[in-house]
Amino acid sequence: MIFLKKENRRIYKARLAAILLVMAGLAAAFAAGCSQAGKPEEPQGASVTSRTSVTEEKDNYEKYETVLTTVEDNVSKYELGPSDDREIPQYAVAGKYVYFLAHVADSYELKRINSEDPSKSGIKQFEYKEHYCHLYSYAFRYEAADEVTFMDLDLNEICRIRNSDDFEEIVPYKDSYVVMTGDELMLLRDGKLEPFRTLKQKNFSLVTSNYTSDNTWLLFNDNNETGAFTYYIYNVGEDKYETVSDMGFNFYSGGFYDITGKRVMIRNLSEEQGQVYEAQYTGAPFNSFYDGQRIYLADPNDMTLKFYDPSKQTLSLLSEHEFGKYGVTIIGLIGNKLYVAYMQEIYVVDITGCEEIPVAEYTIILHGKIDDMETEIRDQYSINILSGDAAANQPAGNIKATPITDDFRIYYSIKQIYKYIKRFGKEFFTEFRYGTSQGLYVLLTGATEVTNDGAKIDAGGVAFRMDNRFYIILNINMDNTAKNFCHELMHSMEQNTDTETLFPEWKKYNPKGFKYADSYAKTADSKYSIDGPDGYDIYFFDVYSMTNAMEDRARIFENILGVEKDECRINDLPKLKAKAQYIKDRLYKLYPSLKETDIFKNLED
Repeated sequence: MIFLKKENRRIYKARLAAILLVMAGLAAAFAAGCSQAGKPEEPQGASVTSRTSVTEEKDNYEKYETVLTTVEDNVSKYELGPSDDREIPQYAVAGKYVYFLAHVADSYELKRINSEDPSKSGIKQFEYKEHYCHLYSYAFRYEAADEVTFMDLDLNEICRIRNSDDFEEIVPYKDSYVVMTGDELMLLRDGKLEPFRTLKQKNFSLVTSNYTSDNTWLLFNDNNETGAFTYYIYNVGEDKYETVSDMGFNFYSGGFYDITGKRVMIRNLSEEQGQVYEAQYTGAPFNSFYDGQRIYLADPNDMTLKFYDPSKQTLSLLSEHEFGKYGVTIIGLIGNKLYVAYMQEIYVVDITGCEEIPVAEYTIILHGKIDDMETEIRDQYSINILSGDAAANQPAGNIKATPITDDFRIYYSIKQIYKYIKRFGKEFFTEFRYGTSQGLYVLLTGATEVTNDGAKIDAGGVAFRMDNRFYIILNINMDNTAKNFCHELMHSMEQNTDTETLFPEWKKYNPKGFKYADSYAKTADSKYSIDGPDGYDIYFFDVYSMTNAMEDRARIFENILGVEKDECRINDLPKLKAKAQYIKDRLYKLYPSLKETDIFKNLED
């Protein structure tokens, strides 16, 4: 929950689901005229994220059909239907319901999924034009041009106020609500708004809030632009401020918490001092959820879901399912089911029986799995995977590599690469080793700096040939490791043959008179690229594709193989598609085994 001016709303809406913004600019403006609904309820059972006034006395939703399908093992997914990307979807868990708010055509759709019986789910549409909606875990906000309406999650009206220049908010307080606009707090009592408080902190932003049946706390920060934020907890019942250092943005049913790669800080609002744990687990996730004992997190190291117990220093892998390169939003917990959002879909992870393992032991197990994968890849495909100092001490003089020793990141990266190695198949790598070739070496590093044409480049990947060995260096701290692997493997295929013979007619697939930059320090004209001005045919993905013909082909190849079907833009760009088809045809001639693989499945005939 964040205060901000109305002119910043579109920025706020677009980024809310991805990051907790800290915005300034408060002013006082308010008008009354309210009606009151039922009191907000506290969390019940295992649903500790439930902060709702769901009474089900009246069903204001229309029937909504949704299907829960199994993805793999303990992971399932709700089929939500289409939504557009004008605003990032919003999610909430309350009671037995999971809420999903998104744009569809010219309206907002609020979907309420019944976790106990999906067939009893509901949907409600709200007009979009010059209207804005926001979903809380206890209320729904609908803003029209002249007024703002707050509803409970049954969509019964709580309060209606005049639309001002400030961003109006509502927070549960005891058996009712506090309504905020600017730095003014109004109390909702007997269906009417009464003057209550003027907040004393003038230059601050509201980050989030928390409440019990007896009291409410508001968490602010001071908008410091030159150093660390100072945080204030405002005790609404006692009208009291407390300065808190090093506080994070996360709340749970009992208070606030923060997790970094070095420590976990937990502040229970019923205690005068918070707890600090030294974190043996090195992951510092952006998105997490704390149930009062364990922190559920989307692990940035290996893109899996885990929970971490900071007091017992144990870790549990919740699922082997990989959620990939896009951010995962953890919505909340209902019973033993963890609800997460990924790619505008809601996934359900059954955490029943997930084994808790000491962090130190977990690392040992992970290292063993890495050794097993490296051995399997070497024995079956004649590919050597190296990390640590062995990878950093590579033979090329113009490359400076930094070793990586993070087993979580290494494990995830090898798993991603291995999926593509399997897709190429054993026969392909046998064909690749023809003649004097001594095989392929894939080096995993933490950073890779390449000096070329007098320029120093922070590279996601590098490919070169030396003494009949083919090297691919990957910076696995960068995103898109698998995609970068595909890019560099295309380079290796070209380095393994005579490029002029492999692609003799390449020039005719470029614009007439076009010349590559032939330099990594300079760029060509972008007018024929996706990034260029409208009105030109698209021959290139981006300016980097115009560096030389090998980079052009590698960018095309990675964007056929290394993306999902619906991300493959080549099929919509005739000139690029012609290039892609030519690459496909020529590779089939050099490596006939590729005809039996699916590496070109995204390229439509």
